[in-house]
Amino acid sequence: MKFDMETAEDFANWFEGVDVDLVETSAKVRKFFKQDYPKLLRVAGVGDSFIKAPVMSDEPKAPSFGNQLEERIVKQVYAKETLERVGKALNALRDESKQILIAVYVDDLSAWEICERLGCEKAQYHIKKRKAENEFADSFETCCPWWKDLHKYK
Repeated sequence: MKFDMETAEDFANWFEGVDVDLVETSAKVRKFFKQDYPKLLRVAGVGDSFIKAPVMSDEPKAPSFGNQLEERIVKQVYAKETLERVGKALNALRDESKQILIAVYVDDLSAWEICERLGCEKAQYHIKKRKAENEFADSFETCCPWWKDLHKYK
């Protein structure tokens, strides 16, 4: 890929002018994992342990016949690819952030269980969780460009 210096400078300047609402971004990530992620799992036809074991077949589980077969297959393919991008985005995070997000949204652990794992107080855990959710929004934005941006800008 050839870099255009003007575009590269615009990108570098973008960091100075961006004012992200960390609380609202965190809320959008929570909504993604609580609402969109489970739906993606269902549409893709995979179990809820996808992040832990991302081995999937490219074949539809139960092909259906009808006028919208192609549309359903396309949705399934995009859902699977989006789930793979969720995994890539998580893998790009710091280990602690990745652990927190998986513990909360995949393992469904309580705050005190996660605090015990991390060796921190509940107030500190909430700060770490918000940071992890914001890191995920940063990573997912570039890993999955077709998905809506999870950031909330001021």
